[in-house]
Amino acid sequence: MLVIGYAVDIILLSQAVRGLQMMLDKCYETACYVSLSFNVSKCRCLAIGKMYNAVISSLRICNLQIEWSNCIKYLGVYVVNSKHVKFEINPVKRSCNSIFSHSHGTSEIAILALQETYSLSVLLYAAPALTLQCKQIDKLSVCWNNVYRKIFGYRLSESLKVVIYGLGRVNFKYLLSLLTVKFYKRLYLKSSLLHDVILVIYDF
Repeated sequence: MLVIGYAVDIILLSQAVRGLQMMLDKCYETACYVSLSFNVSKCRCLAIGKMYNAVISSLRICNLQIEWSNCIKYLGVYVVNSKHVKFEINPVKRSCNSIFSHSHGTSEIAILALQETYSLSVLLYAAPALTLQCKQIDKLSVCWNNVYRKIFGYRLSESLKVVIYGLGRVNFKYLLSLLTVKFYKRLYLKSSLLHDVILVIYDF
C-alpha cells in the first residue's frame, strides 16, 4: 500500500480492494481527529491491472459511497483504467481550438506565440514524466502540427518542415525528447538515491 499526496490531492494505492477500504477508513479516522472532511463528490476509484474491467464492490468513506471511474484526473494528468498504467491525451488536445476561436484579426506570429504559451504547455504538461505510447505521441504531434497548418494555411499533403525550422522552432517529437532528457537530468542531479542506483548499474 502506498499514499501519494500533493497539497489537498491524495492518491491511495493498494493491491487489494480490502486494503484500499482499510486505507479509506484510516483517512476518515485521521480527518475526524484533525477536524477535516473529504469531498466525496470529487473522490473516485480506478482499477489498473489484469482485473481492471471486473465488477468491484463500491468503497465508502465518511459513510458515503465512492464511485468507480474509467478515468481520473490527478494534478492535470488523466489516468484511465487499463491492464497497464495508461494516460488519456484527448482532453489536453482541446486547448488549441479555444485560442483560434478568440483570435480573429490577429497576426499569424501572434497566434503562434499564444498557442506556444498556452496550448503547447498543456500538450507537454507532465509528458516527460509519463510513459506515453507511440500512438499517443503521434496524436499529440499531429495536434500541434495542425496548429501550424491552421495558422499558415498548409494542407495535410504539404510538409511543415520549412515553416517550422524557418521560424526557428523544432517539431513536437524533438521538443518532447529534449524536455524528457532535461527532466531526467534534473531528477538525476537532485536525487541522491537515483544517482547511486545509476552509479551501481553502470559501475562508474
